Parts: sequence; C-alpha cells; structure tokens
Amino acid sequence: MSELLDYEARYLAMLDELTNCSEVKILYEERGPIEEMIGDASETFELIADEEGVHLDPTLHRTFLRFEGLSSHWAIERPGLYLTGEFSIRHIGAAMLTVGAELATDDTPEEERRVYSELRVFDEHPRGGGGTLAGLRISPGMSSPEVWYFDGPHGAFKLNLGYDEYLDALLVTKGVYGWQHLYTDVSLGDIDFLAAAEAMEAMLDVFPELFPDHDYAPFHQRLAERRG
Repeated sequence: MSELLDYEARYLAMLDELTNCSEVKILYEERGPIEEMIGDASETFELIADEEGVHLDPTLHRTFLRFEGLSSHWAIERPGLYLTGEFSIRHIGAAMLTVGAELATDDTPEEERRVYSELRVFDEHPRGGGGTLAGLRISPGMSSPEVWYFDGPHGAFKLNLGYDEYLDALLVTKGVYGWQHLYTDVSLGDIDFLAAAEAMEAMLDVFPELFPDHDYAPFHQRLAERRG
C-alpha cells in the first residue's frame, strides 16, 4: 500500500479511536484500500477539470483522501442513552465524476429534483441512516463545491460549511446521525429535528469523556445557536 498522506492517517486514527474504545460497539467497518490509479491530489484535480470542466480550489488538497472506501457504523449504549452514527466516504475523484442521485419521489418539487440531479455523493449512511447522505454541488465557474445533506423525508439542505470543513467536522463527530443539521438553517427546537438535537446533546455529553483529544466548543456553540 502507498505511504499514507497525513489526512488519511488522521482518518485511520479516528477509526482506531472508535475500535479501541471499550464502550463503542462496531457494527461495521471498512478501511480502504488506497486507490492507486488516481494519483495524487494535483493529478486527480486535473482529471476532474478535464472530465467535468470543474477547477477545484487547490486548498482542498489538504483533505485529499484516496481510500476506495472508508466506513464505520457504531453504537454506544448506557443506561438511558443510546448514541449511534455512521459514515461511508469516497474520495473526491470518485464523487466528482459521478453526477446525480436517485432521491426524488413522485411528490418531489421540481427545484429539489434539480438539486438531486446535480449532487455528487461523497458520504453515505446505508446501514442505519435511513438513506441520508451528503453530496457536493458545483456550477461552472465555482472552485469550491457546495455541500448538501439529504435527510430523507425532510428533503435536502445546503450546509454552511465547505467540503474540507465537513471532513474536519466528521473527524470529531464520527458520523453521529444528524450532526449535519448543526450546519443547516433549521431550528433544532422544531419537532422534526428533535432527534438530531438529542443526538448532539448525547454526543457532547459522552464524547469529551471517551475521546478527550478534540475541541468540542464549536459544536456546543452551534447547538446553542440552532436551538435558540
């Protein structure tokens, strides 16, 4: 296997955090392999430019991941608490070269259909997420893609963070279901999003104890803002 990039090592370390924690039950895990054919970040971004006409911002090189697949589905159970999460991420080359997500139903409004047809999926939750996923959306002339979160019957939401920031946040949240709503414009006091709010509260209650080497202050602030 190729020598790991720094960001790839950080993601494997995050998987180690989960597997090495006695309170975490691993329901599924996938580690790699490294996609050897896509080359480094510069080569992949050049391929995306050639194939899609999209010139991504070179600052996104920092979070470049080459794993063909990297996934975890996990759960933590304590008296009165059940916290679970999932992620299944693909490298940006695979995401950007596959456009369109089959998410629409007969009742989906036309504008949402258009969003779905333009999404390039990079994080899925097929085992326990009820079909939730995150995708990139980019238009000609843009160098940094929008990040959208599809939340099943609630529809799709544009996130107030970039692709690199999403991956940074995922290292901390470890895919707790609904964490993406910390970065949407919904109110987590709304009954439709209470489950996400409760999951965030549980995460911020137990994660600092189980995984103390992270900064949870931004997530506390986000939760307070979304509940306000």
